[in-house]
Amino acid sequence: MTTVHITDSTSPPEGWRILGFGKHPDTAAAVQAHLRGQGLRARNFALTDDAEGDAALVGHLTDGEYDGILIGSYINGQNPSEPPTPDTTAWFNRILNITHLHAPTAKLILVRDPADALTTIENVLGPPGPAAPRTSGAGGAQPTGQEV
Repeated sequence: MTTVHITDSTSPPEGWRILGFGKHPDTAAAVQAHLRGQGLRARNFALTDDAEGDAALVGHLTDGEYDGILIGSYINGQNPSEPPTPDTTAWFNRILNITHLHAPTAKLILVRDPADALTTIENVLGPPGPAAPRTSGAGGAQPTGQEV
């Protein structure tokens, strides 16, 4: 028996599947637009440090499969202008455990600066494949300044 694979030309790009989150909604949206413009299948959102945020994270993690989980610098403690506190450290530890439980095969990707999100992803997962070519200057604004 022969298996035939049919590809629909309207299918989404086959780049890395990335779920990203951080504290700031505007930065999450800018990072998502930039990563999608580079051919990645990215979903980014702002996460809150409460039961609703935990539920939203679980919902996103169980809604699909991801190659990488992108965690913004405020949450992961790498934001040089906002050092970690006991509260953010507890939040980060909780997020790591939720992520490990619901996406055990996804790679964790800690972002220090939103402008470096794509480079950081490539450092962990490798460059995008042929189906997800990088383009220069396309795909939305390059995120800068705030955390993911």
